[in-house]
Amino acid sequence: MSEQHGVLTLRLGAASQSVSALSSLLRTLQAAAREAAQQTAEGTAAFASGPPPVMTVRLRPGTEASGPELMFAFSTGDDGSVVHSVSDAAFGALLDALGALLKSSPILTLWGRGAATGRRRVDRARRSERTGPLGERMEQLRAELERLGEVELRYGDRRIRLSSGGVEIAP
Repeated sequence: MSEQHGVLTLRLGAASQSVSALSSLLRTLQAAAREAAQQTAEGTAAFASGPPPVMTVRLRPGTEASGPELMFAFSTGDDGSVVHSVSDAAFGALLDALGALLKSSPILTLWGRGAATGRRRVDRARRSERTGPLGERMEQLRAELERLGEVELRYGDRRIRLSSGGVEIAP
């Protein structure tokens, strides 16, 4: 699996993780990536014809400075040796949808509740963006990522980092 082209990288903040949390994240991430792919013309065609692409993962052990990394790609076979072209569409759409959700989420107060904005109409519009299967899946994905503590998703030059200090989205 090439690191740059067609590969989504998830860096964990710590090498030790709950098996339940990691297992749940893997299931949710796979479903989210497939649903995001099917929102695109290329993804719809790839999953409708022939054997569908298989999402594979490779593990890169962590170092003292950084936790382990899981590298995901849609492949043409179980061995993950050939990255399927749908990876670009799937992971691009996934980061678009997750980024939009995170940007539209309310700012939390010290007590963990959403800060009052006084803009109910804007809040209703934001909530409507989250409806539908992909919006619901992104909510689930965010919850699973938050369970793992500090994490970072990277795809190409794009990055979404979640930590106890907040969210960082670049570019």
